[in-house]
Amino acid sequence: MKTAIKVIGTLKEAGFQAYMVGGAVRDFLLGKTPHDIDVASSASPEQVKAYFKRTIDTGIEHGTVLVLLGGEGIEVTTFRTEGSYSDNRRPDSVEFVQSLEEDLKRRDFTINAMAMTEYLDIIDPFGGKDDLQKQIIRAVGDPDQRFQEDALRMLRAVRFSGQLHFVIDVETVSSIRRHAQLIRSIAVERLKSEMDKIFVNPFTRKSMDYLRDTTLTEYLPAGYLFEIDWTQYTPTGKAVYGWFYLLYKQSKSFSEVSDYRFSNEEKRLIEKSLELARLEFWDQWTIYQYSIDQLEMASCVTGKNMDPAVAKEQLPIQSKSDLAASGRDLMQWSENRPGPWLKIWIEKMEKLVIYGELRNDKELIKDWFVNEYRRHT
Repeated sequence: MKTAIKVIGTLKEAGFQAYMVGGAVRDFLLGKTPHDIDVASSASPEQVKAYFKRTIDTGIEHGTVLVLLGGEGIEVTTFRTEGSYSDNRRPDSVEFVQSLEEDLKRRDFTINAMAMTEYLDIIDPFGGKDDLQKQIIRAVGDPDQRFQEDALRMLRAVRFSGQLHFVIDVETVSSIRRHAQLIRSIAVERLKSEMDKIFVNPFTRKSMDYLRDTTLTEYLPAGYLFEIDWTQYTPTGKAVYGWFYLLYKQSKSFSEVSDYRFSNEEKRLIEKSLELARLEFWDQWTIYQYSIDQLEMASCVTGKNMDPAVAKEQLPIQSKSDLAASGRDLMQWSENRPGPWLKIWIEKMEKLVIYGELRNDKELIKDWFVNEYRRHT
C-alpha cells in the first residue's frame, strides 16, 4: 500500500486526481492485507508515463499503465466510461473522463466500486461500505445493464459469495437468472479462471449452490457436472482438486471437462489422480509410481489416512535415477544391446528394491541380475 500511496502522491503533486480503487479498498475495509492495489487517476496514460521513470503499457488502449516503483508494480488506469458491449464481453469503445464517480459507476458490484485516498478516507457513492457490513453482493446500479456489459460478472458474483461468505442481493440474483444464457459468450479461459477461484474459496459449497440456483449450470460447458452435492468438499488451496473431485464423485473421465482447456500439467494430474483413486489396493509400489500431488488428491476422496510426503520419504528410492545400477550397467553385464527387454528388467529391479527384497547396492544388484538374466535366457 505504501507504494500505491507514493504513486498517488506523485500524481497529485502534478495536479491530477488519484485514488486506490477496487478489491484493495474492499479488502482493507474487511481488515485484510490488500494485494495487487490498483490506482485510478484523472491523468491520461501519456501523462502517467511522463511522471514515472519506469512504466509498462499493459493495457494502454483502455487507459492502463503499469508503474514500476520500489520493486513493485502498480496499475494506474485513467478515469473512464465505456460504450456499448455488443459481444457481452468487452466495451466497443472507451472514453476517458475527469470524474471519479463516472469511473466507479461502470464497475461490477458496490463492494468493488469504492475508492480510497492516500489518507485512507473512503469515497463510496453507491453504498458499498454498507453492503460490506451487511455482507451483500449487489450490482452497481441496474444489474441487467451490468451483466449485459460483461456476462462474466454473473460468475464473479457467484465466486464472491463463496470467497467472502456473502449473500447475493435478490435483484442481482434475479437478473443473473434472466441473463444466464449470456455466459455462453464468454471465452472458456475466463470461465475456467473464475471456476478455479471458486474451487479454492473457503465456502465453495455456497458458490456452487448459487451456480445451480441461478441456472448458470445450464449454459456452462459441462455445467451439469457442477450440480453435485458439495457438502463433503473441503478446499485444499489447489483449484485442480475441485475439477478432480467433481469427476471422481460422478465416475467421469477428464474428457468431460476438457473444453475448459487445461494445461498439460493439470490434465496429467487429474487423470493420474483419478486412476490412483480408483485403485482398490495401495502399497509401496503405488506410492513410488505416483507423485505427492496425485497421492494427496486421491487420499482426500478415498479417506486414506496417510501423509504422502512421509510415505515417499520412507521408500528406499524416489526414482530410477536413485538406483545403484543403470540401464547401461545391465547392458554391460548381459552383453546385450538396447531393446524392450531393458525396460522390463529395470522395472523388475525397481520393484525388488521398493519392496525391500533387494538392497540398493550395485554389487548385490549385479549378482541378482546376472543370475536371473542367465536363468531366463
